[in-house]
Amino acid sequence: MSTDESATIAVEVQHDAGAALVTLGGELEFGTAAALRTTLSDLARQECDPVVVDLAALRFIDSTGLSLLVQAKQRFAAQGRRFELRRPTHGVSRVIETSGLAELFALEGDR
Repeated sequence: MSTDESATIAVEVQHDAGAALVTLGGELEFGTAAALRTTLSDLARQECDPVVVDLAALRFIDSTGLSLLVQAKQRFAAQGRRFELRRPTHGVSRVIETSGLAELFALEGDR
């Protein structure tokens, strides 16, 4: 668990042909989750589909981050839209798998 008060997250959004690609870098945890929460809320009000979150540069995720991703998946699904995770690092993938969420995010074979 990350307890470093200087933990940071980078959130970048690119739009292409109706889709939104959200690229994350750094650490997604209690102290940094607000940035992604705001971005996903903004995207929920837009008409992009799918919303794809690229995790290739994410070094760490905690239960707050996992909860945020699950809530986003549910919100977009309720709108009839796709929300996908792509390219998780080994460590992040392991946390998702251990949490029992790999099937929800269809991560098998996506490393």
